[in-house]
Amino acid sequence: MSKNFLNIYLSLIFLLFTIAPFVMSFDSAETATLIKANTLPSIVSSLSGFVRWVLFAVISFICILELQKQNNVLKFSIPVKLLSFFYFIQLCYAVVDNYDILRFFFLTIFSLLIPPVISLVITNKPIVLKYFSYAIVLFIVVSLLLNSHMIITGQRFFGFQNNPNAFGLSTIFWMMIILFAYQKKLIHKYLFYFVFAITFLLMLFTGSRNAMVGMLLILTLHYIVSMKNLGTTLLVGIVALLIGSYFIDFTSFTTRLMNVSEAISDSGRSEIWERAYFAIDNSFWWGNGLNANNEIAFTGNMHNSYVRFLLNMGFVFTVFVVGIYFSIILFCFKYKNIMPLVLIGYLIVYALMNVGEDYFVGIGSSAYIYLLFVFGFINYYLTRNALTR
Repeated sequence: MSKNFLNIYLSLIFLLFTIAPFVMSFDSAETATLIKANTLPSIVSSLSGFVRWVLFAVISFICILELQKQNNVLKFSIPVKLLSFFYFIQLCYAVVDNYDILRFFFLTIFSLLIPPVISLVITNKPIVLKYFSYAIVLFIVVSLLLNSHMIITGQRFFGFQNNPNAFGLSTIFWMMIILFAYQKKLIHKYLFYFVFAITFLLMLFTGSRNAMVGMLLILTLHYIVSMKNLGTTLLVGIVALLIGSYFIDFTSFTTRLMNVSEAISDSGRSEIWERAYFAIDNSFWWGNGLNANNEIAFTGNMHNSYVRFLLNMGFVFTVFVVGIYFSIILFCFKYKNIMPLVLIGYLIVYALMNVGEDYFVGIGSSAYIYLLFVFGFINYYLTRNALTR
């Protein structure tokens, strides 16, 4: 592949990374006034969403063209194929049900074609991780410029995104990126420790229980095989917490973390799920159709992918689909000696976060773009070791 062509891929992937969090940017002026938050202009979210679709289409199209060549350089690992199959099964149900066909068609196609391009860029242009790190600094700066007052006043922080849980997931993804960049010595250690400390603190300020558990798992899995760097990083984290606690009261966040027993009832999720339980019992095996969440639970967001699967597709398809996802985790764990454990950790975190969100089926969210990048990294580590069959 020519150098110019690789530079085109690099530009497309970097742009996708840069616009990803802005796809879910907060732009509701009415709600902003109510909670005293600052928002980005609505054009930012709209433009980011449009660019996201264009990038998905262009990258997929170029990928298909590349596959037509006899000497194509794209490689598809088993986890990438399984991710596409994960959505293909849901596509089959959608076709029979004649509902949401386009959603699952595009999820199937993009999940297969985009991760190999990301891994190709990382393989040939690893400096892209450095650019990603600089973009994360930009995300943090924008977040603090807009709504740093929310931290001081004890509100749950969401920066420029549309809710604290979305921002919490973003901090986990950003932490993974800067860990990779530092591990490959692409960013200076002082920049790494600064971004590490700020990202960790912002995660706490979101008050997201899922993000707190996820961040702990990600960092544990990263440092369990890199103990020599643990001491310095712990020191940075402790100093950041001490400095933060001097200016900010952490009580609201620690209370929220400890109050797990009320995690369901205090968010309104229990009412949504209760409306679904009766229908699940009545159509346990084959489900009620992909629009059941709207027709029965009266919501487009079930706040739990697994309840959504059971309600819409029934037990048989839920077991099949969820089994595919967890088989990806098991496959990656089998090759933990050639890929960072943090990638496996992210897949586990993502599965846990789907207990409280509908990330699995959300093609229009930042979360799906993050997942494509994670599988891009997984594809990178596996295909460079020729595990493509």
